[in-house]
Amino acid sequence: MALWGNVDQNADEPKNLATGEFQGTAGKAIYGVDVTEQGVANAASGNARKYAAPHAGWVAVNTYTDMHGETRVKAETLVAMSSISGDQADDAKYADS
Repeated sequence: MALWGNVDQNADEPKNLATGEFQGTAGKAIYGVDVTEQGVANAASGNARKYAAPHAGWVAVNTYTDMHGETRVKAETLVAMSSISGDQADDAKYADS
């Protein structure tokens, strides 16, 4: 059984993380980012550009405020795949268009 799936839904999120590592933790989340969402984020400007995923697939995002009051975003691709499909309610960070 694979440790992840290719549909953007909670049941398919990577399962190799420590229990609760991202679930319910303020500022941390895992997103299923398809090729279109990645392209839109990479073409964005301002704060929206901060969420640009390095690759389509399962992406861990850690958002925090630094000592200067600036919003910082660290995005790490956990599973790179261009075949991810579906769409959860993550359009505030990864818009479809």
